Amino acid sequence: MTARSQFTCHFARRIAGMVLVAGMVHGAAAADAAPATAPAATSATLAAPPNAGQITRGEYLTKAADCIACHTVDQAKPFAGGYPLATPFGTIYGPNITADKETGIGSWSDEDFIGALHNGVDDEGKHLYPAMPYASYTKLSRDDVLAIKAYLFSLPPIQQKNLENNLPFPLNQRWILAGWNLFNFKPGEWKDDAAKSPEWNRGAYLVEGLAHCQECHTPRNLTMGVDLKRSFGGAQLGGWTAFNITPDPVSGIGGWKDEEVTQYLKSGLVPGKASAAGGMAEAIEHSLQYLSDADLKAIVTYMRSVPAISDAADKKPRYAWGQPADDDADLRGVAAVSVSSNASGGAELFSGNCASCHSASGSGVVGGYYPSLFSNSVVGAREPGNLLMVILNGVQRRGKDDEAFMPGFADHLNDTQIATLTNYILKQYGHADAPTITPEMVKTQRQGGPVSPMLSLLPWGLAAAALIVVFILFSLFARRRPRPATPRTPPK
Repeated sequence: MTARSQFTCHFARRIAGMVLVAGMVHGAAAADAAPATAPAATSATLAAPPNAGQITRGEYLTKAADCIACHTVDQAKPFAGGYPLATPFGTIYGPNITADKETGIGSWSDEDFIGALHNGVDDEGKHLYPAMPYASYTKLSRDDVLAIKAYLFSLPPIQQKNLENNLPFPLNQRWILAGWNLFNFKPGEWKDDAAKSPEWNRGAYLVEGLAHCQECHTPRNLTMGVDLKRSFGGAQLGGWTAFNITPDPVSGIGGWKDEEVTQYLKSGLVPGKASAAGGMAEAIEHSLQYLSDADLKAIVTYMRSVPAISDAADKKPRYAWGQPADDDADLRGVAAVSVSSNASGGAELFSGNCASCHSASGSGVVGGYYPSLFSNSVVGAREPGNLLMVILNGVQRRGKDDEAFMPGFADHLNDTQIATLTNYILKQYGHADAPTITPEMVKTQRQGGPVSPMLSLLPWGLAAAALIVVFILFSLFARRRPRPATPRTPPK
């Protein structure tokens, strides 16, 4: 229930041995103590049948939560599941959440559905992977959760079997998630702050709960929970970077006007600032563009109040880098650029592949449909991962009334050419301190981004976890062994 590309393994990418230890000890005990199935709802907890107003509100909330992104692989079968969420440890598949009783959630009670969103457990009491951001959805009100359920159950049920997750042992043991919850999950609905305005509280509810913005824009700790000390400070998600969106004027979006932030959330485009791509483009397409103006304004109000996070390495805002180029004038009449894949130099590659849309100077077109390459947050970022991902995979962002499209060049240019082109773009229009792109870096981005260093530590973590568990069990056994009585020395 979140944007697809942003959500490439909120649980498994850098899981540490301490999570496994906590899961094995705490989770095993919970597995023994917990019932196999969740308790059935009593007559006192049965809700009234949904009405049209509740269903309409549920549709709005479902879009705000971006549920369709991770639960839909075939647009003709919305919410029927099957979308693969790739992680370095395997693949998690979004399940069917239609009202089908056999393959979906049609047999779930209200309490079952609330348990999933508020506590991260399914109708059988099994832990859900935090790829479903229940750590954020726990803040939703009961009424809003039931409205989402009412909307999903109002849609035609679709019979489509769920795919089995492909995760190695012990990550395929859901009870170890009790350990993750122990470190990273605090259940509880959002409570308004009486000292704040209704608009601020509404924004906090949306950002922290329904829209689950922290899940992508906040760095992760060693246990893959969000690091609340660096909330909204930016995070790596596979090959993409979810940028710093705190009010810091240099590292964050403090230099944006409120109306520019609202415009970006609604359309994905602010000429002279940014054009959304990747997971953010998907979040806008499926979710944010459907929010009311009042809710978008509330989001901006809340985000302006969060602590600013700065990076000393940032010299000026991402959108403040670059200048127009005139290299294209020197290339007129050069035969090589007539076939773009034959070009070799950076300027030639740019002229043959980019200039026709972004203009020879890189200034784009009026209105920003083809955005300027200078004064552009993606090109001006200190880490060029997003720029590489855009060049490789392109951009597709559907709005209510229009569509932004850029073709990807992954199949058209080889790694060396893309590296050469990217270096040219960065030199002309991008961050002065961006690293030089190599063909090896391009190859890594083609494969979805750098592999977490935690992957190589996993075997050692598992071994350490096993030893600690054995030690704990031995200690518990030793304490329970009866001790022989010590004979008393009779008093003299």
